[in-house]
Amino acid sequence: AVFPPNMRSSGNSMWLLYSLVLVLVPPSVGYSLDVEHSLEFGGPSSSWFGYSVLLHRSGRQTCKSPHSCQCHQLAVLVCAEVSSCGKTCEGESDHQWLGVSLSRQPGEEGGRVLACAHRWKNVFYSTKDSQSNKLPNGVCFSFSSDLETSQPYIPCYIDHQRKFGENYASCQAGISSSMTEDLVIMGAPGTSYWTGSVIVYNTSSRQISAYGNDETGAVNFGSYLGYSVGAGHFLSPSSVEVVGGAPQYNQKGKVFIFTVDNSRLRIVFELPGKEFGSYFGSSVTVVDLNADGLSDLLIGAPMATSNTREEGKVHVYINEGQAEFHLTGSSAYAARFGQSIANLGDMDDDGYPDVAVGAPQEDDLRGAVYIYNGRKEGISPTPSQRITGSSLGRDLMMFGQSLSSGVDIDNNNYKDVAVGAFLSDSAVILRARPVIQVKASLTLPEQIDQKAALCHDRGTPAVCINVTICFNATSKHFKGLIELQYNLTSDLIHKSSFPHRFYFHGNGSLNSTKGEVRTRHGRLTCRGCLYASHRIRLFFFLQKDVKDIYTPVQFEVSYGLKETKSPKHPSKAFPPLKPILQHSPGQRHTFINQVLLIKLRELRNG
Repeated sequence: AVFPPNMRSSGNSMWLLYSLVLVLVPPSVGYSLDVEHSLEFGGPSSSWFGYSVLLHRSGRQTCKSPHSCQCHQLAVLVCAEVSSCGKTCEGESDHQWLGVSLSRQPGEEGGRVLACAHRWKNVFYSTKDSQSNKLPNGVCFSFSSDLETSQPYIPCYIDHQRKFGENYASCQAGISSSMTEDLVIMGAPGTSYWTGSVIVYNTSSRQISAYGNDETGAVNFGSYLGYSVGAGHFLSPSSVEVVGGAPQYNQKGKVFIFTVDNSRLRIVFELPGKEFGSYFGSSVTVVDLNADGLSDLLIGAPMATSNTREEGKVHVYINEGQAEFHLTGSSAYAARFGQSIANLGDMDDDGYPDVAVGAPQEDDLRGAVYIYNGRKEGISPTPSQRITGSSLGRDLMMFGQSLSSGVDIDNNNYKDVAVGAFLSDSAVILRARPVIQVKASLTLPEQIDQKAALCHDRGTPAVCINVTICFNATSKHFKGLIELQYNLTSDLIHKSSFPHRFYFHGNGSLNSTKGEVRTRHGRLTCRGCLYASHRIRLFFFLQKDVKDIYTPVQFEVSYGLKETKSPKHPSKAFPPLKPILQHSPGQRHTFINQVLLIKLRELRNG
């Protein structure tokens, strides 16, 4: 995991990138994310460590336990590497903000890492002429997978360019970045007096493409195009289009989708913001929420105000689907919900990717992160989990400023999440818990004969029914013992003027019973009389002199995972995480069945 810059200048006035190398080499409410065993990493005091975060898998070191995960400073010889950038180029690295954005090639295994410094400056003319300006071109470094070597990109530099503001002279490339297999995408919001631009470098063809100089008139001066960037499959599952956010466009913000057309980016779609000052487009995330092969788009508007001030909002656009809708978190005062958004992949094994949204200023700058689950319709409108900086055992500040996922650090086959809390100079890794799917069934007799007293209750003949409940628990990746607890209740919909018509065992007032089931993946486990091998029998007895014979007798079984203590583990290993039950929209982990009294059927037949 690569974490962001040390923002205090060192002895040579060079700001450096700090990294936490969680390098995993494969051998020759809480819901998905666990907060009990979070991993916290700290940087130098007042360094803003955690301003940006990136999880990355490298071949350089194996992280087998929390104790082996340590921070390492990447050696980037900035001056030496960019000193030969052109005929009129002399680099200045002071206050360059190296690590302001971090990205990597897709896929969990290897891939290059990009670390950018948008305030890197070309000082060639300013050192020779006191009237000349320093030109903040910005620089990005493409690191090899093992983080040992790097290659600089300075896409805005032009020989003999000396005037601040014009064209790409002050573009500040790298304030945002994204990578695909072949493309390096850099946002350059300072281009042409802060009109902004998006710059794309194709690593295969070595072609540079850009949108700039407001050549079509579609982007206004001062729009900050490139403040956020991304890429996805918007026109077809096989095409790649580029996204750029312009949060200051007409003070309402706008997001543009481009196709790469040789050396130019051509606008194919525009998504306008609607609220003044919301900073719509300051963050974007591309993710196929409904798993239809086409990319969907989440756009942050962290300064959007609905009721109080700057609660923040995330706008969701489903490709070829329903109209725009939005997420709001807790709508907390000044939360800036939507400051960061991350694609988490399918964390809950339901076939749809999930997302995280940061609200770093919620709760007096402590911050919070919200988890939303993708689904066929797009995304659940309510979060499945809310994690705060103060819930992790330490009062972190600005928790949720940055987010990253896509790497499984503990090898449990579930992707984990890194969260930055830069005002505490910290970054936290939250591990994802294994997911259990449970199918339950509840079997009842076809009918109840009030005259057939086939059982005995305290020595007296009694009418009874036997109930059978079964559980089939499965998991894609969890193979350990699964412990369930259940609650079985009879006669849910009886008339309020009458008592419950059935009771459990010999207690005339109790119409429910609890129990536990221990099972494993794929094993059908039941309780009840239909299975002679099971010692636990579930008998419900009919009360005497039942008056209500018309209302069906409804039974309900509710179930969940048994609450257990975390298992013991070697101190040098990652502690195993307790599994969770898979959640679906509206799912309550209950199953209902009902049976009719035989007299009711006789009356109807008559």
